[in-house]
Amino acid sequence: MTPLKIDLHIHTKEDSEDEIPYSARELIDEAVSRGFDALAITNHDTLTFSPELGSYADERNLVLIPGVEACIHGKHVLLLNMPFEDDYYTSFEDVLKQKTSNSLVIAPHPYFPGPTSLNGTLEAMPHLFDAVEYSCFHTPRIDFNRQAVRFAQKHRLPVVGNSDAHVLDQLGLAYSLVEAEKTPDAIIQAIKAGRVRPVSPTLPVDRLVEIFFRVVATKRLSFTSIADFTLVGTAFAKRLLLRRQ
Repeated sequence: MTPLKIDLHIHTKEDSEDEIPYSARELIDEAVSRGFDALAITNHDTLTFSPELGSYADERNLVLIPGVEACIHGKHVLLLNMPFEDDYYTSFEDVLKQKTSNSLVIAPHPYFPGPTSLNGTLEAMPHLFDAVEYSCFHTPRIDFNRQAVRFAQKHRLPVVGNSDAHVLDQLGLAYSLVEAEKTPDAIIQAIKAGRVRPVSPTLPVDRLVEIFFRVVATKRLSFTSIADFTLVGTAFAKRLLLRRQ
């Protein structure tokens, strides 16, 4: 079986929080041209999925899995193949109640600096999550994914590669290879069973900095977005300076 190339954390123009330069359909077209087999569009607290959009993807032989990047108690969580409406999840207990065998809950960028990363919440509730994300933002010397990998190994959770794309140049910088039939349920079950391998080559520092500032440019100004990117940028800068001393 040829593994499926998938990315389960991508944003589009329909996002209510960010100014993304491409639409869901434009993303689908680009993903098909880059050899992807399945995607989840995970806009912030916004479900970007409809029968029409699913058909558009299906006509191009791409599996579109319904998803959202929910903000719960100020922390980001990826919810795939789960019901979603505004204020549907006000607590992590709500997520547990709505989870089914065909749902997938992923911890995105869990140990990156910033208020929306899970950090201690992940440690306190490992039973909530089905997988842990490996982000594309890393260099040979600076990698906030390492703690996420250690957590996943400790709790025997699969690691999935996701781009968290806000600009199309991020697409393909991190993705997963999944051994599964090409259906949403089969992909989710394969990930839960550990038949998944993250792929994310390290980025040169100048390339990482370029993409970082392009992503920052998509953000609508808010206390949370300013805090997130200030902390991430500062953390990367400090580690670069320490490595060069």
